Amino acid sequence: MKGKKKLGEMLIEGHLLTDEQLNEALKEFHNLKFSEYKRGGAKLGQFLVRKGLLDERDLVDLLSSQLKIEKYRPAAFPVDISLSFVIPPETAQKYQTVPLKKKGRLLTIAMTDPLDINALDSIEALADSEVEPVVCTEYELNQIMNRLYGVNTRIEGII
Repeated sequence: MKGKKKLGEMLIEGHLLTDEQLNEALKEFHNLKFSEYKRGGAKLGQFLVRKGLLDERDLVDLLSSQLKIEKYRPAAFPVDISLSFVIPPETAQKYQTVPLKKKGRLLTIAMTDPLDINALDSIEALADSEVEPVVCTEYELNQIMNRLYGVNTRIEGII
């Protein structure tokens, strides 16, 4: 995975936002210190989608293309209930990730934010495996989470 490029830079390069749109959104996002976004740990991408500035599918396509990360496809990753023991539901919720496939010491996980290095490192340590992220929408993550754990991961569901 390529790294270190910020989401805002990728959105501008991908022509999904203008400099002005990004700057205005960043100001608003950073001013939300005590809002549900900050309390729930929402990321900039989620904020932009909820504000209607960005389509979530476009965000997933951009992240997949820019970072050379596979997009989640249900046919390629059927839900395997046995994987629900690899990542506990609280950890999956905290990091917005779910296990998709385990082969040897390689764990494939679906994530809404594959740029979250802390989440990747934590899951690697927890699962004692190398982790390979697959990018997905929040809706897809919720679907998988519901099937694996029977819970809703949306920020509104947590609060």
